[in-house]
Amino acid sequence: MQFAEAAQLIDTARLHMLRAADDIDTWAAKSEYMPFEIRARVRMDTGYVARRSREALDLLLNIQGAGSFAEASPLQRIWRDQETGSRHAVINPAIAGELYGRALLGIEEQVTPLI
Repeated sequence: MQFAEAAQLIDTARLHMLRAADDIDTWAAKSEYMPFEIRARVRMDTGYVARRSREALDLLLNIQGAGSFAEASPLQRIWRDQETGSRHAVINPAIAGELYGRALLGIEEQVTPLI
């Protein structure tokens, strides 16, 4: 059951990743600057991808157990990279949610200029 749940989380993350990539590609092809609300949604999507990916990896680590953290285990390296990368300021899900929520409510003052 945990394996299926991890797969579902990965599928969900992938859908959001593809939507964000499609938004970026669409606006880049038009050589136009992406509207604020769409930029905020792309940022939210990247945060959502990070969160769901971390949850999926956590389930996979639970399945394999303590052996997941052995230096010889590829999951250990993936876990370390995921834990570090998902805490980057541009990807942080909490900041992304704050930005997108403010954009949806029409609040122009933002918590960060990185949108």
